Amino acid sequence: MGRFFRYLACVLLVWFGPFCLTTVASQQEDAAADAIATAFLNARQSANLSKLERMGRNTFQEKVCKHDLRFASGLINDVLYETSDPAQLPESAQKLATAPDTTKTATRFGVGVCLKASSLGQPTYSVVIATYESRATSFWRIFWE
Repeated sequence: MGRFFRYLACVLLVWFGPFCLTTVASQQEDAAADAIATAFLNARQSANLSKLERMGRNTFQEKVCKHDLRFASGLINDVLYETSDPAQLPESAQKLATAPDTTKTATRFGVGVCLKASSLGQPTYSVVIATYESRATSFWRIFWE
């Protein structure tokens, strides 16, 4: 009887294990995306720039994990970097956050975070932050350009 339960436990671990690991990684990525978004908005606020609407929690997670950096229309600018401290924006992300609007006005931003690896207990994340025009403006731009 004990052998049966060990066998059953192994089968269940093989069957459901990847799902559990994916869920934990996804929760870490979502928490990192929240920290990055907060730091991004704080940088904009300290530069006295308008607050941007966030486009979902971890909108570009799949794109950054697959290294597919093609974006929908309305993209103004983006930055890609790696970090082990999501709460600290690197200089490139700080510049994106504090860049004044020129020909296009940013109204939205999205974040994508992918857990790369965990070395010595410290996770490393690939991150993309992208700024966008409003939905209406990006829709009408299709006809202008």
